[in-house]
Amino acid sequence: MEEKSTNKLNRDYVTNLLMRRSVIALCSGIITLVFAFYGIVAGIIRTVEVMEINGFYSFIFYTMISNTFAAFSVTLIIPFAVEGIKRKSFILPKWIAVLHYISANTIAITMFLVLAIMSWIAPDNAFGGANFITHVICPVLILISFFQIENGYIYSLKNIILAGIPFYIYVFIYSIEVFLIGEANGGWIDIYEVKEHMSPIIAVPMLLFLGFCVSWLVAIISNFLTKKRVKKRFLYLENGLEPVEAKIEAYGLGSMMSQIKDENSILIPLDILNYIAKKSHVNTEDLIKSYITGLINGQKASKINNK
Repeated sequence: MEEKSTNKLNRDYVTNLLMRRSVIALCSGIITLVFAFYGIVAGIIRTVEVMEINGFYSFIFYTMISNTFAAFSVTLIIPFAVEGIKRKSFILPKWIAVLHYISANTIAITMFLVLAIMSWIAPDNAFGGANFITHVICPVLILISFFQIENGYIYSLKNIILAGIPFYIYVFIYSIEVFLIGEANGGWIDIYEVKEHMSPIIAVPMLLFLGFCVSWLVAIISNFLTKKRVKKRFLYLENGLEPVEAKIEAYGLGSMMSQIKDENSILIPLDILNYIAKKSHVNTEDLIKSYITGLINGQKASKINNK
């Protein structure tokens, strides 16, 4: 009885998790959007009031660029999260998942460089006024939100290199504007005071290396959490099932999915069915048939009960 109870609990967990993933994605996306937007507004206000120049000049700061990336990426995620709540299945296109990782990485690089370098060189610029919020509080909350969203993707070395490209481009442009052109010739101000503390020949390669390390670390954490969630999600199937038991599991999933009121929002959870099929050595097609049977029977029973 206890084993059956555990199986039922896990079936509930697997199915309902699909909807909870969407809810978490939506809440995390909103949190990211709010704090990224705050970071952008605070940066513009600080540029106008403290530096007394046009607010759009603030976008030469990497902090502003990273917050803009974060806001843009979650704006794309939120519609999928809303749709996922209806369908109980959070499905995110890979290109959006990769873009979200890139934006989270730009935020992580911002916070790391502030804590590791700027806090020692220019603590007032690192933590003074609203900078503590934009450099530390916002990045922490945005990163937590990123790690909470379960998109199911494992990020590869190719993704890690890709995630660092916005930072590499920024370092390249900053080097040209500050070190080659110079403020006297119409280039950018050395806003990070790099030349005062380190030779550009050393600073540029060091920054590129640190950017890659942060990208790698963010991917490692995300991949670890994804694998852990998948393992937890399918823990009760780890040793496989007998073919009949596998079909019963698929039937149960279909029956539970029949509870969704909007019939157009019902999907076939192929990730779950494929996993059951692989572990139990049965055909996915047979499990899909059992799933659909459970779905139809569940809908019939629901209509009878509602009469």
